[in-house]
Amino acid sequence: MLAPAADWPHFLGPDRNAVSGETGLVRSFPEEGPPILWEKELEVGFGGCAVVGDEVFIIDRVRSESDLLLCLDAATGKEKWRFENPAEGEPPFPGSRSVPTVEEDAVYFVNAFGRVFRIDRKSHKAVWDVKLDERYDGATPKWGWAQPALVVGDVLIVTPFGEKIGTVGLDKKTGEEIWKSGPIGDSHSSPTVLEFGGEKQVVIISVTDKDGKGGLVTSYRPTDGTVLWQTDLYYNKIPIPIATKVGKDRLFVTGGYDCGSKMLKVENSGDEYKLTELWSADKGSQVHPAFEIDEHLYFLANENSNHKVKSRRQTGGLSCWTLDGKELWNTGDEPFMGRGGMVHADGMLIIQDGENGVLRLVDPSPKGFSMLAEANVFGSDLRKRFDLKYWSPPALSDGRLYMRGQDRLLCIDLRKK
Repeated sequence: MLAPAADWPHFLGPDRNAVSGETGLVRSFPEEGPPILWEKELEVGFGGCAVVGDEVFIIDRVRSESDLLLCLDAATGKEKWRFENPAEGEPPFPGSRSVPTVEEDAVYFVNAFGRVFRIDRKSHKAVWDVKLDERYDGATPKWGWAQPALVVGDVLIVTPFGEKIGTVGLDKKTGEEIWKSGPIGDSHSSPTVLEFGGEKQVVIISVTDKDGKGGLVTSYRPTDGTVLWQTDLYYNKIPIPIATKVGKDRLFVTGGYDCGSKMLKVENSGDEYKLTELWSADKGSQVHPAFEIDEHLYFLANENSNHKVKSRRQTGGLSCWTLDGKELWNTGDEPFMGRGGMVHADGMLIIQDGENGVLRLVDPSPKGFSMLAEANVFGSDLRKRFDLKYWSPPALSDGRLYMRGQDRLLCIDLRKK
């Protein structure tokens, strides 16, 4: 029986970790593949979906013309309304970047050039917008701003990445500043909400010196921007995945670009926090975060340095690790799965292949790779070995899986009949 439908209201779902509580999902596909309920043509881009009730929200971008926020009917994929804003140039790897953040009365999104919007869900107009480089002398990251707007209570948290101001908290209703914090370099990783020592915290990974290998992991109190702790124990020259909380007091940080991964311990005594390194690994996930499932870690160990070289592809694929840093198995090149996104739901990993969009259902087990089902839902030519850059994070709501393949959005029915 399908569990009550859960909204997917922002980046990586209800708890910002790509984990869904839905059950009653299929564990096999018919020969022709799972039912595709609808398909929506999009411009080229990477922006993923948010789903609230019977509406799907996605950021799109007409190249060099405009940024778009689209609201679609969840049942049919038909457009209900849109918000459009003139483009401000074009970032490298053209197209949208982020995932909208949806609340009852508003939708928030950040475009590739750091303009933050609050859109009224009734009028479909901007209530306010803030340009981070103008207000805070922000510096555009290498491939533009990819971070979603993070809402915690009444505070909307965004990252200017300026020389003097790294992170700010805005009043979500007015856009006025509530707090600001010092520089942290820049990042393509998104701030996320984690809890340590019984305290809700906003944690972000950043890089301060690419040549000198300087990196930071910083934790803020979301209400006032107080830095709760900060460590330079992890470095990645282009951070992208969010940090993953492991157990009560551990933090797994990972990335690509041959910078590997680390497991950190977060200890607190009163108001003081201390971070120590437990172990490190050469492998990492370039785009999407790792999952802790039944005291094991799972991530796609795929990055620039191994996806083009056949001999190195053997080291990648889906990888399973113990919590003390031992790799138990990896799928290598069979299947490799590129820099795709995953959702953990109903005891399965639901994986979108980042190279060709193939959908796979996997039973996560430390005993070895166990694929339950796979389907070429985008109809890709699987004989060709090239990366279609299907890197967008999937979304799952009411048994429907939303997968973006650059210029197409698919709604796939995973509900048992």
